[in-house]
Amino acid sequence: MAKIYKKPVVSIDTGLSEGVYTASGASAGNLNVTYLGVWDRWGTNGGKGHASASWSSLSGTITLNVAFNDSIDAAETTGNSVICSCSGTTATFTFNTATTESPIILGFHIHHGTSIDALKMTGYTYSVN
Repeated sequence: MAKIYKKPVVSIDTGLSEGVYTASGASAGNLNVTYLGVWDRWGTNGGKGHASASWSSLSGTITLNVAFNDSIDAAETTGNSVICSCSGTTATFTFNTATTESPIILGFHIHHGTSIDALKMTGYTYSVN
């Protein structure tokens, strides 16, 4: 039986995120968000909840979306270079791992008449570019 050499093909797709394809056995890293509960109560008109976000072996710009069971009126963080926003029940944090130290504290404000004690994190997603 004759061996036939086939030249390997290399393709580059700039639309894909780093870490999508990794070498066998390599780790792509991870990010974890832990909801810590109520930080501050503002009478009967809401308050602030907080969470901790930590990551390892991730490099690039992270976009983190944290979802809740109630509308978020404002979002903040301890990271100076983190961009914070909120829309409906989701708070979004965008930051670069080169300029932001892990972990960071995330703050979530509600001030629309519901109890901060009822605020629960329902999940989170993230992407790395």
